[in-house]
Amino acid sequence: MKYNGVIEKKLLAIAEKVSQIESWGITSFAMLQESTMLQNATERALQVAIEAVIDTCERILALENQQPPSNSADTIKKMQELGIISQNPDYIEMVKFRNFIAHCYEKIDLVIVYAIVKKKLHLFREFIHDIRST
Repeated sequence: MKYNGVIEKKLLAIAEKVSQIESWGITSFAMLQESTMLQNATERALQVAIEAVIDTCERILALENQQPPSNSADTIKKMQELGIISQNPDYIEMVKFRNFIAHCYEKIDLVIVYAIVKKKLHLFREFIHDIRST
């Protein structure tokens, strides 16, 4: 990786949050639904991981002397245009979910949270791999 230690720290934070979520052993929707503590912890861990994805992208664009995009989704798109991360449309969806958690926190749909935990955590590892491969 040609980027600095700040970026590596952000990648480690992403990996840590994903590992934490996995360690909680969320095996069913009912398990998540029955525990507000688990709900809150999972939502927060996802938010922090996605924030670290966005921060990583912003940092890399600055190091690449790119104009900062106007929003987080455009930051992801710019990284994709530059070939730094894959064209996976789910990266944009992650950012949209973070915006939802940050701004519509009073009505987060647990079905979406559970779906991310069961089907989308791999995206974080793919992102880390994309960055480390550049």
